[in-house]
Amino acid sequence: MAAIDADIDLGSLLRDGRGSGAPTCSLCHSTRVTRIALELEDGSAVDFTNCLDCEHRVWMQGENVLSVDKVLDKTRRDRSAS
Repeated sequence: MAAIDADIDLGSLLRDGRGSGAPTCSLCHSTRVTRIALELEDGSAVDFTNCLDCEHRVWMQGENVLSVDKVLDKTRRDRSAS
């Protein structure tokens, strides 16, 4: 496995979940998670978290869990504006 260059800026992608305040999986509490902050088509900010240990995936908007259907609705472009 190749070494990871610690100086590469990953933007909103979290490489290493160790340390205080690091995100954890809401199901198994592992710190081995990938979290990506996104702005959806409707302008709302959401966080997608994927656990590398238990494979739990969740979309969050603030403290609210979003269903996949809700996320898909928020990503649809308004076709009437075209």
